[in-house]
Amino acid sequence: MRAERLGRLAMSVTEACRPVVLFLGLSGCRFSEMAALSVHDVTQTPHGLGVRVDRAAPQSKRTSTAVFGPTKTPQTRTVPALAVIEGYARHRVAAARSGAFLFPSLTGGVRTNTNVRARSRWTQATQAAGRAGTTIDDLRHTAASLPVAAGADVKAVQVILGHATATMTMALSGHLFSEVPWLAMERMRAIPMTTSRPAIGQAPPDPPAIGIWPQPVIAKRQPIIARA
Repeated sequence: MRAERLGRLAMSVTEACRPVVLFLGLSGCRFSEMAALSVHDVTQTPHGLGVRVDRAAPQSKRTSTAVFGPTKTPQTRTVPALAVIEGYARHRVAAARSGAFLFPSLTGGVRTNTNVRARSRWTQATQAAGRAGTTIDDLRHTAASLPVAAGADVKAVQVILGHATATMTMALSGHLFSEVPWLAMERMRAIPMTTSRPAIGQAPPDPPAIGIWPQPVIAKRQPIIARA
């Protein structure tokens, strides 16, 4: 899902669920990791505001309630709180009681997948955004594809998604990197093409960018005049 599609989807869900959709679509967190976050997990890093991820609260298939435990790969990581979510995070930290959930349900409790689907009017929202059939878990794939499109390498995506190894990232998301060499080349500065040095005090002419070659000069053919 491209960034504009994610924005359209976020605007299509209910306002209370908008921060959840944006965070899942940008942070790379699993839903269960997002549900377990508290205001204490918001931290200031040398690079900007971040969110520490060290536990999860998946929804039990038997009881439909959240069960707290370690993350799928029991490693603590810190994900960036991008600009679109930073304002919400700072406000939540300032206004919420100590230990409160960062993304609480309307009653202040832990969110579940079932709860978000119902409260966000997910089916209607995805249809309105032109993304019918998209699941909440698909937002994690979006969080992987957007950094790749911006030029991130596999190691950065590994950290964002919380994979144990870069090999796992390539196994699950390797197809996203198929265009990376072309994206990298497009971002390279044009190589100046000059044939001689300019005279002292004279500004060099504007060279054509590589790939934009001067058109060859083709001499016009003289018309053939038949002799009588």
